[in-house]
Amino acid sequence: MTSFDHIIIGGGSAGSALGYRLAKHRPAETVLLLEAGGRDFSPFIHVPAAIIKAMGNPSLDWMHMAEPDQSRNGKVDLWPAGKVLGGSSSINGMLYVRGQAHDYNRWAENGCAGWAYDDLLPVFKRLEQTLIGDHAVRGRTGPINVNHLRTTHPLAHVFVEAAKESGIPFNEDYNGVEQLGVAYSQVTQSRGWRYHAARAYLWPGKKPRNLKIITRAMVTNLTFDGSRCTGVRYQKGASVKTVKASASVTISAGTLSTPKILMLSGIGPEEDLKNHGIDVRHNAPGVGQNLQEHPEGMVSIEVNQSTYNTEINSWKIILHAANWLLFGRGPATSPYPHAVAFTKSDPAQNYADLQIQLGPYAFSFDENGVIPHDKPAISAAVNIAYPKTRGTVRLKSNDPLASPIITHNLFDNEEDLVKLIEGCRSVRQLLSGPAFAQHRTAELLPGEDVQSDDEWAAFLRKTAFLGYHVVGTCRMGSDSDSVVTPDLKVRGVDGLRVADASIMPDLISGNTNATALMIGEKAADLIAG
Repeated sequence: MTSFDHIIIGGGSAGSALGYRLAKHRPAETVLLLEAGGRDFSPFIHVPAAIIKAMGNPSLDWMHMAEPDQSRNGKVDLWPAGKVLGGSSSINGMLYVRGQAHDYNRWAENGCAGWAYDDLLPVFKRLEQTLIGDHAVRGRTGPINVNHLRTTHPLAHVFVEAAKESGIPFNEDYNGVEQLGVAYSQVTQSRGWRYHAARAYLWPGKKPRNLKIITRAMVTNLTFDGSRCTGVRYQKGASVKTVKASASVTISAGTLSTPKILMLSGIGPEEDLKNHGIDVRHNAPGVGQNLQEHPEGMVSIEVNQSTYNTEINSWKIILHAANWLLFGRGPATSPYPHAVAFTKSDPAQNYADLQIQLGPYAFSFDENGVIPHDKPAISAAVNIAYPKTRGTVRLKSNDPLASPIITHNLFDNEEDLVKLIEGCRSVRQLLSGPAFAQHRTAELLPGEDVQSDDEWAAFLRKTAFLGYHVVGTCRMGSDSDSVVTPDLKVRGVDGLRVADASIMPDLISGNTNATALMIGEKAADLIAG
């Protein structure tokens, strides 16, 4: 049996950050990082626009399929999760959003001591390397490169002007002191290449010598001595191996897989575990509960100039590939959003609760991924920051290779649908304003026949989609029902922590990758002491 001081399960955003930082904090100790996916060699990872080839790709994405959504006519959603070193940071849209102080102060007020904004600001600064914003609140020398896009579509500038016309102020840095406003996107890129967590923390020259990485290592369960977690059992190829941890084990497998590993190891809802023939080590009803996602709706207009969805379907793709390879510029550097706005649904609020992402594309989603529209068009994706709907992740069987059962009805709470309708209406008005008059040729989505509340509701029940910002299934808190304590220790078990987006009590205002990176960094501080 091989032994290490520390074992980390999952080499995604949080796991990469945790592995690197813990090894740096404790240079005399050994750290093992187990990743169930493969190495991050695929060009679909490194070319930003190739996100449409990475997401929904079985070699890079676990492609979990949810149960039919009863709030959206039985729609079955693909829930992506990175199946590669770097995790979902290797296949995501690269938009870097910290959230706002309100988000983390709310966590602290609700029982998560040490997680207020002022506590976390030094951690965010430590992980960032950016020239954007004020050095008092932004990091300059961290592992993660954060930049503006190298090439911004002209209609993104029009969107910024349209937002200002509608009363949304311009904000130079939405990751600074204030999130509210319209801004140009900040992305995890360097010179037009994706800068995912593995590249930032684990590539040669960056990976600490006392950190060992094993890929294609599917963890089957944890091992114990009494109430203490002592190690991990994993399968690699046809072999099943056991590795021991003398100091700590941390699960960083992500919001969908972390509760699965806990349940396979006997930590979870007692009745469910018994139904699958799993010995109950600790009855933890909260494991797999509290699943949250940002519901998103799309408003699109067709325009009279070329957009990226048509460019990538033409002979010009050869020129764009060469421009990216030689200069790191052009449409190939583009993820979805070129501009982003954070707004209030209620002017009386002192924080933003709606996010709008403007992209020079139009496309639709299905179980096979994204499908580009065949005419020039732009789209604004709208999400509500703090949905009230909650779902669950449960075991399908006691087979570690089986995907979990994901149950989440996007509009289970009617208030989420009502708020999304209002957000989409405001964006329709913005795209119909004077700034777009000389560019707009027709409304694509939702279409002029959608006007009433009932028509909007029917449209969104048919077309709304996931933000891919899934959190919450191993909720952090100080109450006995929470899965982990504020120092990320799993309740009822010694020597075991969770460090990934699953610990988030609720959603932040925006994309969640920056927060996942922060959680990994903070976990290293907590473990190292």
